[in-house]
Amino acid sequence: VPPTPTAMVSRACQALLAQHQTLSRAVSATSPPTAVVVGAAGGIGHAIAVRLATYGFSVLAVARDKPGRSAELLASLPTPNAAQKHDFYPCDAFSLASVKATAGAIANAAPTNPATPASSAAAAVTPTTITKTPRAIDALVMTQGMGTVQGFTPTVDGNDEKLTLHLWSRAAFAVALLPSLRLTALPAATVLSVLSGGVHAPYPAYATDPELKTNYSVKNAADFAGFYTDLVLDALALAPANSAVSFIHAAPGFVNTSWGTEMPWYLRYPIRALQPLGTSPDECAEFMVDPVLRAAAGEAVGERLGGGEKGVMIMGK
Repeated sequence: VPPTPTAMVSRACQALLAQHQTLSRAVSATSPPTAVVVGAAGGIGHAIAVRLATYGFSVLAVARDKPGRSAELLASLPTPNAAQKHDFYPCDAFSLASVKATAGAIANAAPTNPATPASSAAAAVTPTTITKTPRAIDALVMTQGMGTVQGFTPTVDGNDEKLTLHLWSRAAFAVALLPSLRLTALPAATVLSVLSGGVHAPYPAYATDPELKTNYSVKNAADFAGFYTDLVLDALALAPANSAVSFIHAAPGFVNTSWGTEMPWYLRYPIRALQPLGTSPDECAEFMVDPVLRAAAGEAVGERLGGGEKGVMIMGK
C-alpha cells in the first residue's frame, strides 16, 4: 500500500488517497505502466513523478541535466514493485530540437539496462522522428515552466522562452510521443499538461502576430500560452486516431514550490513570504494524478470543476 505523505492534510485529499490506492492495485496488477514526466526535477513535476512511482508506474523522468541530478532524481523515486524501472532523460525544453531528440530517444529506446544511465542512452540518440515500432507509453505528464515578468526573450530557435516552455515544447512532446501512447495496453493512455487549463482568454491579435513578437506583455504571454495549449490538446483529443488517449489540461492553483525564482527581487520576496499559504506539492500532485489513474484503470474521466489544485479540464468533451 503506498505510503501517505505527511504533508497531505485536507479531507478531500485523504479521500482521494484511499481511492488511488485501490486504483493503483488494478493498474499495476500485471506489468508496471510507464509514465513520462517532463519537469520532474522539482516542484509539482517531481511530486507527480513520486506519486506515480508510488502507485506502481515506471517513471521516465525528463529534466535539464546537472551534475548528480540523474542519480539524485532516480534515488528519490519509490519502487514498491521490483519490476519498476525508472530512467532519466536530459532535455533542454527551451530548445525544440532538444525536445524532439529527447522524445525520439524515449520512444525509440528499449527500457535501459540499470547499469547504463538513461542519460547516456538519450545523449547518444538524436532522432527527430519516431521509428515505426516505438515503445509503449501509458502517460505523458508535462509540468515544465517558469514564472517571470521578462519581455520577449528569444531561445536558440528564435521563439520566446516562456511560450516555448508553456506551449511549443508541450505540443512537441505530445505530438512526438502520440505513436507510443496509442500503443498502451491499458484501457486509456493520458496526456496531462499542468499549467492553466480553462483560465485564459484568446490572444486577440493572433492572426497578425502568431509568435507574439509585436505585442508582447505578461498578460498576452499568459493568455497566449494557456489558451492555445487548451486548443492544441482539444484538437488532439478530437482526432479519431487518438480515441484511446485522454487529454487533460490542469490548473494547479497556488502551490508551495520555488516558482518565481526568475522574478525581480521586489516581486520574488513577497511571493516567498506567501508561499507557505499555498497547497503542498504532494497534495497538489495527488489531485493531478487522479485522471491519470482513472484513465489507466478504465474509469470514466470526467471534468472536475472548482478551480485551485482541483481544476482539471478534460479536452475533447
